[in-house]
Amino acid sequence: MPTYETRARSSPSTLRSSTHRSRPRTVVRSRRSLARAAADLGHFEVFTEEIAIVDGIAIKLVRPADEDAVVDYYVSLGQLDADPYWATLWPSALAVSRYIANAPSLVRGKTVYDLGAGLGLSGLVACAAGARKVVLLDREPLALACAELSIEANGFQDRVSVEVFDWNAIETQEKFDTLLACDVLYEVQAVSPIAELVPRLVRSGGGRFLLGDPPLRAPKNRERFKSLLTEQYGAFMMREVTVRETNDALILMDFKL
Repeated sequence: MPTYETRARSSPSTLRSSTHRSRPRTVVRSRRSLARAAADLGHFEVFTEEIAIVDGIAIKLVRPADEDAVVDYYVSLGQLDADPYWATLWPSALAVSRYIANAPSLVRGKTVYDLGAGLGLSGLVACAAGARKVVLLDREPLALACAELSIEANGFQDRVSVEVFDWNAIETQEKFDTLLACDVLYEVQAVSPIAELVPRLVRSGGGRFLLGDPPLRAPKNRERFKSLLTEQYGAFMMREVTVRETNDALILMDFKL
């Protein structure tokens, strides 16, 4: 059973409609630097909790104490296209984390991207499981500034770094051995760009892509994504399983490129 603390929060319907998670992601040409984001993080109370993943792997995770305060902060700055939900510890991130912790050969000695990393839990677990190099990718500098605190708290500075990354505006990117992603298919507009992105981030001839997705949120998006990735981009589905994380069922998909 997970040992993390469950905190009450407002449902998405009670949050500011301008920052609802279903808002389409757009290319933001003027994004605050990580240095500025680190300063902005000082506006929030943050706390550190220890997440027990499996026996022998526990991660110190830093996150905002009040997730709704992150929503309000973006609204106050007029950043209406921002995604404040990086501040949530999503069950799919826990599920992917436990999957790789129980199958460390997927990451041990390898290079790993964590796409849409948010708090960065999956990438941090990959490092704890023996990854040689991990890069946390997210479009929100504030999320990455928070993740950097977790990197430091775990002593992973030599193997984990962060990078501001928008999958709608990618440039040339180094290919890594393994790509992790959680909760990235909730918008129909994201399906094609992410399917196209996977082979651009993962090396061919044995690279792996692990995806965690809630089964009921956007099943049509997930099926279309699987079709694109396997039929158009040549990935092979190694495994698809349903797991339970607290009260949430999650689908885990393991692709080989």
